[in-house]
Amino acid sequence: MASTGALPQTLKSITATKIKELSKQRSLFEKRKDQIFKASRDAPDLRSKVQILLEGVTKLNGDPNDAFDKEDLDADDTEQHTTRVTDCSDRATYTNIRRFLLQSQYDPSVSDGSLKDWIAQLEGELQSLELKHEHAAFYSNLVTDWLENLEAEQSAGKEFEPVGRAEMQEQRATWESLVFSTADVNADTIRAYLDSLFNTTPLTQQALKELRERVKSFGTDLAAKKKWFSVDDLKWVSESLLKADLLTKEKMGILREFMRNKAVAQEVADVLNMRLASLDSWSWPEEGIPVEMRRQLNGKYRVFMDEDLLDSLLFQYLGLKWSVAFKKAFEAFFKTRAWKSPRQHISKEERERRRYFLDSTVDGSCVNDYRRQTYEADYFMTQLPSSVEAGVPEYSDEASSDDITDRGTRKHALDTKHSLLHLLITESIIHTTQYGQFTAIRSDFKWFGPSLPHATVMEVLKYFGVPQNWLDFFRVFLEAPLKFTHNGENAAVQVRKRGVPVSHALSDCFGETVLFCMDYAVNQSTGGAYLYRLHDDFWFWGREHTCVKAWGAMTKFTGVMGLELNEEKTGTVRLTKPNPRQGSQVPAEQEPSSLLPAGDIRWGFLKLDPQEGRFIIDQSQVDSHIVELGHQLASCKSIFAWVQAWNSYFARFFTNNFGKPAMCFGRSHIDMAISTLSRIERTLFPDGVTAHLRRMIADQFDVHDLPEGFFYFPIELGGLQLLNPYIPLLAMREDIKQTPQQRLQKAFLEDEDAWHAAKERFEKGGPRSSVRVYINGDDRDPAAFMSLEEFMRFPESHSRALLQAYKDLIRIPEEVSINQTTGFQSSLMSLNKTGVTGPGGRRGITDSWVTMTPYWRWTAEVYHEEMVKKFGSLAAVNREFMPLGVVETLREGKFRWQG
Repeated sequence: MASTGALPQTLKSITATKIKELSKQRSLFEKRKDQIFKASRDAPDLRSKVQILLEGVTKLNGDPNDAFDKEDLDADDTEQHTTRVTDCSDRATYTNIRRFLLQSQYDPSVSDGSLKDWIAQLEGELQSLELKHEHAAFYSNLVTDWLENLEAEQSAGKEFEPVGRAEMQEQRATWESLVFSTADVNADTIRAYLDSLFNTTPLTQQALKELRERVKSFGTDLAAKKKWFSVDDLKWVSESLLKADLLTKEKMGILREFMRNKAVAQEVADVLNMRLASLDSWSWPEEGIPVEMRRQLNGKYRVFMDEDLLDSLLFQYLGLKWSVAFKKAFEAFFKTRAWKSPRQHISKEERERRRYFLDSTVDGSCVNDYRRQTYEADYFMTQLPSSVEAGVPEYSDEASSDDITDRGTRKHALDTKHSLLHLLITESIIHTTQYGQFTAIRSDFKWFGPSLPHATVMEVLKYFGVPQNWLDFFRVFLEAPLKFTHNGENAAVQVRKRGVPVSHALSDCFGETVLFCMDYAVNQSTGGAYLYRLHDDFWFWGREHTCVKAWGAMTKFTGVMGLELNEEKTGTVRLTKPNPRQGSQVPAEQEPSSLLPAGDIRWGFLKLDPQEGRFIIDQSQVDSHIVELGHQLASCKSIFAWVQAWNSYFARFFTNNFGKPAMCFGRSHIDMAISTLSRIERTLFPDGVTAHLRRMIADQFDVHDLPEGFFYFPIELGGLQLLNPYIPLLAMREDIKQTPQQRLQKAFLEDEDAWHAAKERFEKGGPRSSVRVYINGDDRDPAAFMSLEEFMRFPESHSRALLQAYKDLIRIPEEVSINQTTGFQSSLMSLNKTGVTGPGGRRGITDSWVTMTPYWRWTAEVYHEEMVKKFGSLAAVNREFMPLGVVETLREGKFRWQG
């Protein structure tokens, strides 16, 4: 069912009141329409008939003066109305008919045929208005059905607890076996391991000292405050908590009420300040904290705590404060000399020759420097927020809202995951082309959240300088007494002995602080290589021997910290290419190392194919999710809930897990994704999803002949806002104009051109640097310019052309905007000038082509003709006739999947 938030009790009655009012308006319309048609039938001539219809239509549209000449009215009253008529609008049509009608009294060139055309046009407008009233009634029925089914589901949920599927019971058993048992870890071993990382050289010792001082100072200052919470603080904490998908629907509603009422908010802030002032005596209630299992789209269940709302706010505040503090401390550590940077080994002689011939120094415009910038900005400790207002990034495969319709407005955590795949493929293309070989490793930790040992967390926090009073509180927070809601009121209470609670900012803080140690261990063992990590999901790539060192560091960290690697998600892929450009420069690898883990590299529905050197979609995985999608859709009791489920699963979950297209993937990836989406849809609904929805609507509401646009147009225009994932993929496909290999080859050609230009410049004007070159013990100026082979050496440190190719390859294609047609341009004029906004204030189909996103332009153009033919305009109904507020409120919540 949909998570609606705690909808106010009055919501249903408000909806019913509005629907009742709309019913009255429809009855009044029908009465007026019948009167207009009767008067029209009784008219003595065609001209009179046009006038009657014109007056009727303009009056029904709210602009009665458009049917009259100014001389027939008081000019002062009508001046403003007359001047507001814009070109190409419906009103322009009516005022012109009024003028031409006057002309027809005197000018015989205005024929009876023209009068008949106007009669047909005005009668058609009356029929369109009738259809819009009918559609408003139908739409209201859809909303009422949605509300009633939600209410029925909630009532049923209170009466009994479902046992759940077999996989839910299995996952619960595993979760309980971890959480309620103590981990076998040794604090002394952890401390010795951390010393071996951070306490080895004067550089690392100084960096550790500064990190500890920052952490200790923050903890001391936070505890010493007299006041922590203001109403403004409560606002950002509440907004962050609402995004965390932790609270029940009821508590979300209560929290929103807190935020609306300033007096209540102040009371809440006061209570929270009192709790923080006595934090050393804070404890969990003895009766235990209820926990429930929620199913994710990937089939995994997560166990959520349902603690007191004020405690949730307290934890969120402290979690964000500590997360920001640790993020700043780790970023400062990253910038010290203790953190190694990878560098290609370039001899002094080679550097001096480049300066002599090219006056060239490494200036930051190279691939190596760009790698570091990217790692620092997008992958280093990015699970921790940079500010309390930013909140904790969402780590989920389920992007929310209608994100496929509104590209580029924000950086979702999912975008960073996709960018990682783009980096991997781009690096593989460059490595195999340059050196002939590329190795990649991917892994994550098995049940990381539930299995993280408390002793590990405490020892790492203590090592980094967290004061004892905070360590005591964190231990109490972790050792929560829990009871399963599925077990009923008399459920047994058990104390958490391992793991961290899901969707808590403190949990993210603890997990990231522990995993920072692995990042640093890999950095030190490899001489500066990067471990690309998103929470407990980590990737490493490069030369085989470097991967062996990195993997050794990861496995050692895992053993010491009491964690376990997830074999299902662990694997190694080796990519090779004959005749590399710099094969002679880098020694050939030995046989593939047996020290690296076996297994495939997978992400979402993708599998890295070593033969093709690209990600391919695992169709067998897709098949199992087709069955699951069918199960979820079958459990939806209303049309709107069905659309929500389809949008979340088909349009978002599948496309997200196919990987976002990038230039390095090429067109073939998009073609593969589109064909797979088509297969999914045809498997479930051989004649398409809209045909299935038409049948559902016909069966439930006896409404027929709905145009395709009704399903895909935004709710503000009377549509269902079914998302179409084919459109953004096709729009991006058009922006990919060359293969990744062609783009890289272009960079090499540009470098060759640069060599010719530099050679010509040197031979004409001599060296650009006054520095003499020290070569083989001989301090003399070489007469011959450097060879092309020497110039092209170390491109990752010197080549700007390669850097630009690198940036181009990781780029996400632009969605090419569809062209506007004259037919659609005229239809746009019928829309309300105030504009139509999509969910969250985003623009949908509006009267302005310029403000529409590529998705909505494409959707509007492909489906508008049927909508105009059926309803007389792009809008199937006038906004004021729809319960839009109710629909938006119901669509706000994150969809909760059937377990």
